[in-house]
Amino acid sequence: MAAKPEDYRVSELLKKGSKAIDKTRDEKTGSIMVRKKDGKQTPVGLSKKDAIEFTERIKKGKSINHISKEKPFVKYGMKPIRDIKPGDPAKYKSDWIDTDEFDSINEEQTKFSGETSGYVEKPKYNEEELQKALDTKVDELIKKQKPEKPAYVKKTKFDDKQKELNTQVGKTESLREKYNIELAKNESLKSEVETLEVLLDSGELQRAAAEDETEVANDRFVKLLSNFQQSLIKGTKEGIERVSLTAQVRGLQAQKVTLKELLEVQKGIVANLESQVSGNAAEASAAASGLTPTAGNEVYFAVVSDADSGEDNGIQWTTSRKNPQSGKAGVVKVKNLRDDGKKITKIKLIQTSGGGISGKVLGFGDDTDTVNQSVNVNIEQGQEYSEPFYFRRSIGGKNSPKPKRWGNKARDYSGKFKIEIEFEDGTGNVKVENLTWKVRKNKG
Repeated sequence: MAAKPEDYRVSELLKKGSKAIDKTRDEKTGSIMVRKKDGKQTPVGLSKKDAIEFTERIKKGKSINHISKEKPFVKYGMKPIRDIKPGDPAKYKSDWIDTDEFDSINEEQTKFSGETSGYVEKPKYNEEELQKALDTKVDELIKKQKPEKPAYVKKTKFDDKQKELNTQVGKTESLREKYNIELAKNESLKSEVETLEVLLDSGELQRAAAEDETEVANDRFVKLLSNFQQSLIKGTKEGIERVSLTAQVRGLQAQKVTLKELLEVQKGIVANLESQVSGNAAEASAAASGLTPTAGNEVYFAVVSDADSGEDNGIQWTTSRKNPQSGKAGVVKVKNLRDDGKKITKIKLIQTSGGGISGKVLGFGDDTDTVNQSVNVNIEQGQEYSEPFYFRRSIGGKNSPKPKRWGNKARDYSGKFKIEIEFEDGTGNVKVENLTWKVRKNKG
């Protein structure tokens, strides 16, 4: 929207105050008169060019905000220096120019280069001091020669070159490594070539020897050919006799094959008999040593007690309340007589009756409360093995079970257990059941 003359007057009054008001007033109305040019209002304080532009923009309805007023003229030296701290007195350029350096001026000086104000010309330099400089030797005005600096390189260039050098060194090391590998391959190839050369020489020698043998063989062939011709005549005569002899030989060969088959059968029979004899001998030996055969006669076993239990394959142990004894009470013996050579790998003890005693009563390994119920073994074919039995030692002592209070001072406990014998292939395992155990606990 275009600015109205009234708006401009108000804004001028707010900014300039009474300066914006023309002293002349309308004689009839007494209102303040605004300066006019060519019968049109003209703002106060604008140059002629800006006033014309102002008038044209009002006619066209355009904005007049960008039109600046003409700055007032300020004489030199009357404008304060800028950037003065608050509270400091104002300073002007004349304060810096007027110094006491040129208070006294040589009247004979003819050359001036400075500022002129009115009829006073202030020289920029003193001619006497300048004359002193003219009398000085030139060498004194020449600066001393700077000491020669050693050769140097900028650190950035040095670092770049160092990086390039490190890269090239890395490449060189890589190429050197490849070169060494190729050298190793070359040496290997050289050794192979030398070996091949040796083989070639050997082949040449063999070829020469073969040629010599060929010549000798040719001579022999010629001789044999002549002998063959002679033998052919003799062979014709002998052919008839040979046919009859051949028939006889074939008959003998057939008899030989038949006899060989009979001999193989006899060998099998002998081997079977030897195996039976060996097995019987082993079984007889096991039985003689007090072992009992199991089903199939593949395993012989025995339970041997250190104290007489009064029963076959039974084990007995005696302890006391005041003086507990060691739990070792005997051994179990196992002999492997399996025909196919499989090994026995494990022996297990399974307690089937506690006999009034809680927990584990006996086992393998030791006489602690954790007596083992199985043991790993490696019993080869024909080998006999013994594993000791242990009763739990804590059955003795001043704890349960206890001896009788009256009458007999000792008390007996008995139960049953069984033993399982396992082979390495899991087949042919043997169970020995209804084995007995007895424990006597004395009071004293």
